[in-house]
Amino acid sequence: MSNASETGFEKKRGISRVEIRTGFSQVHVHGLVEPIMENRLAVLDAVAQADISLDFLKLTSDGLSFLIPQSRSEAMAAVLQERALNFDLAEGRSIVLVHAVNMRDEEGLIARIVATAIGSGARLDHLGDMHDRLLIVAEATEAEALAARIRETLAA
Repeated sequence: MSNASETGFEKKRGISRVEIRTGFSQVHVHGLVEPIMENRLAVLDAVAQADISLDFLKLTSDGLSFLIPQSRSEAMAAVLQERALNFDLAEGRSIVLVHAVNMRDEEGLIARIVATAIGSGARLDHLGDMHDRLLIVAEATEAEALAARIRETLAA
């Protein structure tokens, strides 16, 4: 019997695709004082009250950082200025997503992707992983070259 009619259910191991999502700004709120957790929650509450969606939340030693839609940058700046918070807001950010089935189980795969990303010379703002993808936040002007470098080097 031929295997030609069988349907494959498992995805091939390794990198299956690299995609780019554009249109983000990175916000970094810093210099929060104790009680740090209450102040972080106050920042998040202010963001929610302004109806601004956020992604890629990271806690820092004295604050927090996250991505927002770039179209909401002006509103975000107003919210943070109104509360006299120290912050940096960098527009023109993209997320490079590197998809790979069970990437955490593939020994060294994440390390190779990160090494390739660093070696590309792109400025990397954040990294995060899930069971099936690595997310890299970078300047939008560098995202396509970064994605191409990962594809050329690792997606064979």
